[in-house]
Amino acid sequence: MINGYPTEEELHNRITRQIEWHGTTDTVSLIWHGYLAGLLEWGLIKVDIYDRLTALLPQVGNKELSELFADEPLGAEQELEIDEFMRQLPNSKR
Repeated sequence: MINGYPTEEELHNRITRQIEWHGTTDTVSLIWHGYLAGLLEWGLIKVDIYDRLTALLPQVGNKELSELFADEPLGAEQELEIDEFMRQLPNSKR
């Protein structure tokens, strides 16, 4: 983490509190996935921190998130790979 930016513990606590207030809704999940993706893309958190924090959330919007990171639409084969990967996750919402 970079000094002056939220720590993993702070982000974990914020996510946990919002889940306590609203539950694991798609809206809460999508907002946090987007926020964490921005922090990751700008190098403000590391991949392992991103992975641990997103594991707290339901897995929704993964195709769109993949497109966001790639900056291009997914091909049919990529969509199938994501679908298969998501089927293997225990808390997945497709």
